[in-house]
Amino acid sequence: MVPIWFILDKYDSNIKVVFTTGQDSLKAKHELRDPRVSLCVDDQTPSFSFVLIDGIADINKEPDLDGILKWATKIAGRYMGQDNAEAYGKRNAVKGEFLVRIRPTKIIAQKDMVGQ
Repeated sequence: MVPIWFILDKYDSNIKVVFTTGQDSLKAKHELRDPRVSLCVDDQTPSFSFVLIDGIADINKEPDLDGILKWATKIAGRYMGQDNAEAYGKRNAVKGEFLVRIRPTKIIAQKDMVGQ
């Protein structure tokens, strides 16, 4: 399990989880071998919540750097703010990076777990 920065692609009713990863990373190697993945999104702020997502990873094996830049900038904006989004997007939209889209097959979520 490793932390990732991600964003949701809400273009249509088929929402996908989108993130970037290095082509030589263990994540990429495992997802290319077996595209079944699991994600856990954990809110550690009381009253605590989580989402577990099982899904299928789709990796474009011939990266489109413009497409990666678009998504890497959106992802960076979520985590680093819009003032830093472009710089972080450019840092992550380089040769050697993959854009990964996860199509959820199962979602389990629990909100406000304190007192349950």
